[in-house]
Amino acid sequence: MAFSELLQHMGNFGRYQIMLVFSTSSLTVLLVTHNLVENFSGAIPAHRCYVHLLDNITSESKHPENLTTEALLRISIPMGVNNELEQCRRFRQTQWQLLNSSDLAINTTELETEGCLDGWIYDQSIFTSTIVTQWNLVCKSKSLKLWSQSIFMAGYMLGSLLGGYISDKFGRKTVLLASSLLAALLGTGSIFAPTFPIYCIIRFHLAMSTGTIFTNTLVLLIEWLPSNVTPMIITIRSLVLSTGQIVLPGLAYVFRDWRMLQLSISAPYFVFFLSLWWTSESVRWLIVSGKLEKALKVMKKVAHTNGKKDVEETLNIEVLQSAMREELTFLKQGSKKIKVMASPIMCKTLFLLFFLRFSAIFFVYGVLTDLQNLGSNAFLSQALLGAVDFPVKCLSFLIMKFLKRRPSIASALFLGGFCILINIFVPKDMPYIRLGLAMLGKGLMAIYFSMNMIYSHELIPTGLRSRAEGGIIFMTGLASSLSSLAFITRQYFEHLPTILHGTFPIVAAVCVYFLPETLNLPLPDTIQDLERRHKNYKKTSTNEEESNDLQGTTEC
Repeated sequence: MAFSELLQHMGNFGRYQIMLVFSTSSLTVLLVTHNLVENFSGAIPAHRCYVHLLDNITSESKHPENLTTEALLRISIPMGVNNELEQCRRFRQTQWQLLNSSDLAINTTELETEGCLDGWIYDQSIFTSTIVTQWNLVCKSKSLKLWSQSIFMAGYMLGSLLGGYISDKFGRKTVLLASSLLAALLGTGSIFAPTFPIYCIIRFHLAMSTGTIFTNTLVLLIEWLPSNVTPMIITIRSLVLSTGQIVLPGLAYVFRDWRMLQLSISAPYFVFFLSLWWTSESVRWLIVSGKLEKALKVMKKVAHTNGKKDVEETLNIEVLQSAMREELTFLKQGSKKIKVMASPIMCKTLFLLFFLRFSAIFFVYGVLTDLQNLGSNAFLSQALLGAVDFPVKCLSFLIMKFLKRRPSIASALFLGGFCILINIFVPKDMPYIRLGLAMLGKGLMAIYFSMNMIYSHELIPTGLRSRAEGGIIFMTGLASSLSSLAFITRQYFEHLPTILHGTFPIVAAVCVYFLPETLNLPLPDTIQDLERRHKNYKKTSTNEEESNDLQGTTEC
């Protein structure tokens, strides 16, 4: 707990912390673009089978010059539903008889057809190239496109989990540097993938890097900031992520080729890698890891940057050891893993935090599928999905600043789930009401995400914080994958996916009250801090109940 006092001497929120906020924000603004980029780079354009009579330049002299493109398509490709051309079939032989007006009644379903043996012709009016057109991920291969995003989320889960462990072992700064360089190399390298399987493998490792960056930028920020400014910075970080959702459609509108789009969101990480060298390692991590001399050196550097030159001269190992005696004693007591398993309070805290994140992500990914009816313009729809978070996340800053954590988070989860459940009773011919409820639910979840970023760190000790955050992000990837699979249950009962997506947050809202309140409390540095806080909170709650009972008896 004494680190908060040391932070005051170095400068609670000075020049160094402000520069750190800008550096980590530049890293995170493009993270969400990698998660959502296949909304554009993997878009499926209108397509039809390749037809020699129409598409082979050398065959132009073999068909009458007075035939229009529509006529040539009519005799080459059968019509499907809604009187549109089949996308995956063509006539085995050219059906010249279909040109005769007297033969309009011919049943084309009886004519012999075949698959697109020579490939496809794609509409390039919106996108000049996507991974779909690159590797022909249509018709029988259409399901392969879904594997790309699934593999990416699997990499995100694994990266967040391993990234937290590696960060706790080797430090926040080292892991951030390595992850930023890998994100730049892998993101850029994906545009040179010769085959779709190699592309998926590269994306898998790219996701591991971005998951690690997300985890460690958040941990580094939390460990360098005083508790009184953390809500504001967390809100800013949350808005930065939403900004990424708006930046992506803008880039996709400019770069209609998937390679250029991928390059535009990957190349900046080379710059981010270079800009990270000035940052310092987390002093909290250095102290908990027993590296006191390095911690002292970093503290003096930060104090100098913040203009605390008098403090810089008085800091020494003795002062550090005296202030952090409890944390250093904890360090000598053995394995963190054993300590976690031996602490029921720590295990319960981690389980509940994991469940809260799973429920919220499960809900959001389910709602995002219904929000696609915002419009047919993919660029505008994506931008609106990002813009809707801004007013809500600004409101969350005030909530974090003045209201207690537990009731605020529980209310956001409960009302968000309730909004989506109401949609079951709203007729489909009232799309604006259904959309409004879905948007309201998504906005409430945005409040939860903003608050949970700080609440989870207020509940987890320093030595386990990065690893626990990795586990939370692991649950994010797992929930996003299972949320899509939930729609398979629609074949058994139409509203079952909606019930699942709405019920999980409501159950999570109840679970919030099994965690302690943390408003205006300093970050715990050890498991003992967490256990002591839990006992004090339980004792305070008991005293309040006894006081209320006594007051009621007196009134009688």
